[in-house]
Amino acid sequence: MIIRCTGKLLKEMGVTKFDLSDSVNISNKLAFEEWYAHVFILNRKKQIVFAETQTLFSFCLENVTREDIRGRLRELFEKGLSKALFNEEVSSPIMSKIMEICRGESIFAKTENRRTNGAINELIKQHKFAFWDQSRSMDRQDRCNRYMPMRGFPDGSKDYRFPIDEFAKAIKDQFDLEFIPEKENTIHKIYSGV
Repeated sequence: MIIRCTGKLLKEMGVTKFDLSDSVNISNKLAFEEWYAHVFILNRKKQIVFAETQTLFSFCLENVTREDIRGRLRELFEKGLSKALFNEEVSSPIMSKIMEICRGESIFAKTENRRTNGAINELIKQHKFAFWDQSRSMDRQDRCNRYMPMRGFPDGSKDYRFPIDEFAKAIKDQFDLEFIPEKENTIHKIYSGV
């Protein structure tokens, strides 16, 4: 698995772009093998947003320290991903297949896809401005997959699509398992705190 980090996150990790391998390659480009990561400040605390390149499925880690970033980023990624999958009500068989892909050895590399970087910037904008009520837990804030249509998918389409729908399609194509996202009540859940 590859985690492509922005320059800002690499700086927090204490890694320069020259320390990274240039020959990072994914053979068959399956979903969930390549993630983009960026660090940003919200309420004077560091947050890390991760987005999967094929589906733009994303999640955010809140209140991370520099020590966490340098010593436990891999562990934090796995915990954050499993929590995000749980919040999206993904079934256990699907969750275990995704986590199987994301466990094991990970390679940190520099970003190379402007579309995914643009999608991450849009996600950060949503976290900073749309979720202005910081008293709400991150579980309730981090619902961009369900309610926010995005652009920047790898097929080059300029259409706006929901990441959770692309996620469901990738699950069907890759694992031949069904995942039906429930988007109808999401806005109600976000604002009611359910």
